[in-house]
Amino acid sequence: MNTGITTLSKLPEVTALYPMHGMEVPFALVTLGFFVLFLGWQLVMERKHHKAIIGNFTASPAE
Repeated sequence: MNTGITTLSKLPEVTALYPMHGMEVPFALVTLGFFVLFLGWQLVMERKHHKAIIGNFTASPAE
């Protein structure tokens, strides 16, 4: 396999070889935002589910 680069002097001429280069930071921020929203939503849903299962049960001290 030949990359076409024979010396290191041509290295600054090499550009990104994938689509949407330079978008790594926005994509990482969107992913982080999605994760935070998903985690918050999941915690709310689990709290509602546990409240539905347990209800207003309060344990009284042993007599």
